[in-house]
Amino acid sequence: MPEPETGLDTVRIIVDAEKQAAKIIEDAKAEAVAIRKRIDGVIQEQREKTLAETRKEAAYIAARGKQEAKAETEKFEKESAQALEELVTKASAKKNATVDKLVGIVLQVEK
Repeated sequence: MPEPETGLDTVRIIVDAEKQAAKIIEDAKAEAVAIRKRIDGVIQEQREKTLAETRKEAAYIAARGKQEAKAETEKFEKESAQALEELVTKASAKKNATVDKLVGIVLQVEK
């Protein structure tokens, strides 16, 4: 760069350098804002994707839990019905034996 001839040339060079620096700073700020907007868009997209996946997973877990609860309820009802049937069968068998025993006692008392 040639030597400045006057103080006015030096001031012009400084002013031009400051203008260029200010333009570079403004361009950098504009680029930073643009990058931030793109990043915000990507973050929002990822957030929505994650939320959608989480909702699907929660729905699957809820449906699976509901089916498992239904299966467990049906199993319990079946086992309860079987146990009740066994109790009724045992009670009926004891009832017949008890009735026979009582009839035998009554018959002995009448003799």
